Amino acid sequence: MEFLQTISELGVENLNIIFPLVAVLTRVSVFAFLLPGLGETAISVRIRLLIALMITFLVAPLVGLTSVVGWTLSDLALLIAMEAFYGFVLGFGLRVMVFALQIAGAVISQSLSLTQVFGGGMTSEPNTSVGTILMMGGVTLLVTLDLHMRAIGLLIGTYETFPLLQLDGTHTSMVSRPDIEEITYWVVQKSISVFNFAVALALPFLVLNFIYNLILGFVNKAMPQLMVSFVGMPFITGVGIVLLALSIAGILTAWLGAYNGLMADML
Repeated sequence: MEFLQTISELGVENLNIIFPLVAVLTRVSVFAFLLPGLGETAISVRIRLLIALMITFLVAPLVGLTSVVGWTLSDLALLIAMEAFYGFVLGFGLRVMVFALQIAGAVISQSLSLTQVFGGGMTSEPNTSVGTILMMGGVTLLVTLDLHMRAIGLLIGTYETFPLLQLDGTHTSMVSRPDIEEITYWVVQKSISVFNFAVALALPFLVLNFIYNLILGFVNKAMPQLMVSFVGMPFITGVGIVLLALSIAGILTAWLGAYNGLMADML
């Protein structure tokens, strides 16, 4: 108990140093927990937290830490809330690209009649086998090409656009407030564009599924006694797997280009 009391006293005495570091850690940790590659649920929470702490010690000297002398408790709480909001927006902006692979995998699996094949995958919820393959391939590309390091550079650059909040001269209101409407509009538009991009990635399989069902309808009309499902199901699955093997490199290449474009747009 004496140790905890001593630590608390030291924390109160050095609040002007500790609290800005906590604010930086808040933005970095939320960003790191959403960042593709470093923020996957397959990685232990302790390891991700350790990575966030290491990034914080790298980022803190490069940003202008604000002074919290004379701040009220509500001001400090608002600072932490805004830092968490910034970290979420930045992390979500990159995480949606992984969602694009997940959506594309679900559409492809539906087209190939493989939606019943689930696996643990990289997320907490079950995913289709095709979605898991695409997500693992995309995240592996990001880590191999050191794009997670570029994301950390992006995080450092955002402190010029979204600096740590500061009090004005009256100590009653915050300056450097974010434009919530503009940020919300950007998030909504980015989510819509990512969904459209995911469907575009799965378009060859949608076309294949359409042609397959069209032919199957003609065959069923011509030969009603034939159990077309027994013939057609293995055919669409086999042809679809071959098409996936031929096109997965192009899918991941197009996705990687879109990811780079998104990072450039965020910068």
